[in-house]
Amino acid sequence: MGKECVEAVGPGGSRVVIAHAARTDVGRRRTHNEDSWGASFPTYFVADGMGGNDAGDVASRVVVDTMCDSLAPGEFTTPALLSTAVSRAALAVADLGTGSRAPGSTLTGIAFQEYRGKPCAAVFNIGDSRTYLLSQGSFEQISVDHSEVQELIDAGYVTDVEARALPHRNTITADIFMVPVHRGDRWVICSDGLSGEVTDALIEMIVRHVKDREQAADELIAQALGAGGKDNITVVIADVLEAEPEWGQSSTGDETVDNDVTVNTAEGADSQPMEKQQLADATRVEEQHA
Repeated sequence: MGKECVEAVGPGGSRVVIAHAARTDVGRRRTHNEDSWGASFPTYFVADGMGGNDAGDVASRVVVDTMCDSLAPGEFTTPALLSTAVSRAALAVADLGTGSRAPGSTLTGIAFQEYRGKPCAAVFNIGDSRTYLLSQGSFEQISVDHSEVQELIDAGYVTDVEARALPHRNTITADIFMVPVHRGDRWVICSDGLSGEVTDALIEMIVRHVKDREQAADELIAQALGAGGKDNITVVIADVLEAEPEWGQSSTGDETVDNDVTVNTAEGADSQPMEKQQLADATRVEEQHA
């Protein structure tokens, strides 16, 4: 269990107070826990070592250590620094080995940044671990479950059978979405050991009505265990206690940032565990004016 409250002031004058709680459990069927988590401002995230791969727990821990080492603790980060941190984490996992049993890891979470002097959270995501947000009465999944091949299937370019023969069938694309931060926001970041066992509706009910973040994290773990606990379960809850300056009435503006992101689980692939590719990160910013 992890619990911490931190205050941070950005170079542009943004101020936030963030409190978090974290919980992880091996589940009912696994013999060891391949999940890892990091929760030190400006980043709160979960890494899920790839099931069935050798040293999945090592891979997820390498992701956490690299992310934390790449960003200045206690300080707002920037899009460029975050992108570099994700790339370094991917390369660090790639260095663990190659081949069909090479280690791999998912990654999802948030990093606090500024946009025009106001607080934002950059949601970063690789794979099927999830980041949810309860904000101003609305609860939604912000991250997108995705892989390169799944996107081809969803678009109708290949069938499920054809996808099995693709050389990069386990390449995972990475997204970074920037959203405004408001006082009272509650971020829920989890491995698929939670989202695969507990419905979004039940997750929402718990995080909406259980105000104490530690109790909410415990209840989410308990629900996943009660539903079978077939996988390792990890959840990080980050509450925004203060956020200044406030965002006003919304009008949407989109901005695209080109970043180098390194991503590839490579389970069963012939290439290295993580493969570098140039991605245009869809950095979606809601610019709001009073």
